[in-house]
Amino acid sequence: MSLAVKPDWIDEYGHMNAAHYVGVFDRHGFELLGRYGVGADYTRQTRCGIYTMNIHVAYLREVLAGDPLELRLRLLEADDKRLLCLMELIQARDGYLASTMEQLSLHVDLETRRAKPFPAEVAARLAGAAQDHAQHSLPEGYRRLLPLKRA
Repeated sequence: MSLAVKPDWIDEYGHMNAAHYVGVFDRHGFELLGRYGVGADYTRQTRCGIYTMNIHVAYLREVLAGDPLELRLRLLEADDKRLLCLMELIQARDGYLASTMEQLSLHVDLETRRAKPFPAEVAARLAGAAQDHAQHSLPEGYRRLLPLKRA
């Protein structure tokens, strides 16, 4: 997904403010999750969705107003109720990794507000995507911090 740093995302230091990184990951990452069957259409159709349980953001290099960005999402792991993703924000003009966000999400029934297993076909799609994504190398220096389940 391609986008650009908006002028109102810039802080007193002249670069994109930390809150806007999280906003980009949250809003646009949710759009990317739709490709795997758990986006806005899924929520409208099923009254279920994924709640963010934990995130870890790494700010690696600054981005400036107008910089072109590319957001990538990879599924690291999934089980019957949880999904662990890594999102990468690339400054597209110069091709550098600006930030990453690791996100642990929980599948929730919006009527009961309780965790619930994914439908079998969704769980299989997520597990398959995580398996496919595991074939690709992770960003240099990245080490996973969030577990899918508590130890």
